[in-house]
Amino acid sequence: MTTETETRTFQAETRELLDLMIHSLYSHKEIFLRELISNASDAIDRLRFAALTDDSLRDGSYRPRIELEVFPDAKTLIIDDNGIGMTRDEIIENIGTIARSGTREFAKAMAAAKTDGDSTPELIGQFGVGFYSSFMVADEVVVVTRKAGTDEATRWTSKGDGEYTIEDCEKAEPGTRITLHLRKPEESEEGGDDEGPEYTDYTQEWTLREVVKRYSDFVEYPVEMEVERTQKKGEEEDAEEETVIETVTLNSMKPLWRKPKSEITPEEYKEFYHHVSHDWAEPLETIHFKAEGTHQYTALLYLPKTRPMDLLDPSHDKSRLSLYVKRVFIMADCEELVPSWLRFVRGLVDSDDLPLNVSRETLQHNRQMGRIRSRVVKKVLGAMKTMLSDRRSDYIDYWKAFGLVLKEGIVTDHESRDELAGLSLFGSSAGGDLTTLGEYVERMPEEQKEILYLTGTERRSLEQSPHLEAAASKGFEVLFLTDPIDEWVVGHIPEFDEKKLVALDRGEADLGESDETKKEREEQQEENTDLLTTIQAALDEHVKEVRLTSRLSDSPAVLVSGDGDMTPQMERILRASGQELPKGKRVLELNPEHPVFARIKSLHGVDAEGEAFGELLELVYGQALLAEGSELPDPARFAQLVSSMIAPG
Repeated sequence: MTTETETRTFQAETRELLDLMIHSLYSHKEIFLRELISNASDAIDRLRFAALTDDSLRDGSYRPRIELEVFPDAKTLIIDDNGIGMTRDEIIENIGTIARSGTREFAKAMAAAKTDGDSTPELIGQFGVGFYSSFMVADEVVVVTRKAGTDEATRWTSKGDGEYTIEDCEKAEPGTRITLHLRKPEESEEGGDDEGPEYTDYTQEWTLREVVKRYSDFVEYPVEMEVERTQKKGEEEDAEEETVIETVTLNSMKPLWRKPKSEITPEEYKEFYHHVSHDWAEPLETIHFKAEGTHQYTALLYLPKTRPMDLLDPSHDKSRLSLYVKRVFIMADCEELVPSWLRFVRGLVDSDDLPLNVSRETLQHNRQMGRIRSRVVKKVLGAMKTMLSDRRSDYIDYWKAFGLVLKEGIVTDHESRDELAGLSLFGSSAGGDLTTLGEYVERMPEEQKEILYLTGTERRSLEQSPHLEAAASKGFEVLFLTDPIDEWVVGHIPEFDEKKLVALDRGEADLGESDETKKEREEQQEENTDLLTTIQAALDEHVKEVRLTSRLSDSPAVLVSGDGDMTPQMERILRASGQELPKGKRVLELNPEHPVFARIKSLHGVDAEGEAFGELLELVYGQALLAEGSELPDPARFAQLVSSMIAPG
């Protein structure tokens, strides 16, 4: 066999990441074993699934297992599995290169959290770099792997120092064998090994038993280890003793989801969540149910506490639930189990009725999968509703972490739209607390007919918007929508509880204006027709109409969009995405009771063609843009006009 040895160098951010992994102050270094056992379990799952459709991978004598081997004198721990294994290219992609999307962010997050030993472990699961936790306890890692169905094996070696070597090798059976050369205890000043309270020897049987029991007890495959036992050769009391080797299984292998809920402790639920999610934090909510009847299946679902770093990554926008059939793993990330707006939910569904050789194509046309999907979604929404009612502070944290993707459901999922709308939280002019649409409607004064809202980039600018003036004077609450997706969300919720959703900066909202006020404004509009026509002509490049309004009390002017027009926020979003849009024109509304309007009338009467009149109109238009948080078309020109206005005459 020709052996090709190759040395490769990690990218700069990868070396930084490995350095942080090695030297960070993790308080739970033992999680490395959980990560490696989980990876081994996944490899066995993949082999069993591949064998369903590939006869060459079937072996009647095959017994899946994960084996731990220890060599205390050499301080070496081996994790060996007979799963699917990897090819040379796969090991380079999956292990040799970690400088992929999110790695730099992970390194930054670790560096920021380095001084907090209790918070850093949860970062591992968020970035999918669990294998590299090995370097927290090992100063050299060797991976020997052979892909099932091939005869070629590969050895990958790294000391976490910025380089790794990869070469061809021999391996009798398919699978992956990871050898950890564990860090030695620090030498004391007297010259001996000083294990100290911080050192844990991962070659000791009872240490490994405890770690596996704590983190990997529910792994479906046996985690085995050979141990030495001393026993007497006979039954006589003075019989000689002998040392024997026996294989012990360290985990129970009882699928947690198959046990009755009454027999499962909160700690067991939590540890199984760590197993399926690789997240160190505890789950926020556990949903465990069994469906019986025409179709039988069990689901164990978890709502995380914290947002995964790849939540908004378009390449990770599918389901993260696994599908099992009669306890046999079928596939991870099963898209048919939940819609993409629930991609943060972790867990699995185990069906008793689907065929074992089910494929993705079969699932897409399977009516039972549609029923399972619908039930899972309803269960998640039901848990959200209960959390909102009984644990509001938890729900607010949950919404802040996942509200952005839940709003995707309002836009894309017609069946769940109404329920999601009722569970959505929004900022409000009523105060700092987030509110639901239902709570908003309950607080509406009798004379308020519509749900009012404003969209923008941040709450602070919306709180200062002149559009709020009339609503505030009437005691009407206004919702603040600051997520980019909100422009699409409100387009899919035309009304809630028979109340229309109306944008304050679009068209003419019903603010309870009296007939007398409306008549007075119409008369003012007619009296100032010539003035408004002149202003329209002067600002024709920017506005499509100029009119008087009664929606303002303190501000001289405001810009509004027509009912069918695109809002400035939507224009900014689309332009940021690279779309070319024609310049939109909006309506300029003037406050006839404001001194600035009186000044405009005065200059118009003196010289409607004069420079002073035109400059004043530019200032009024610019001030309206700034008030709503929009950019000026010519900031330098605006600054010059302001300077001229405030300079001594």
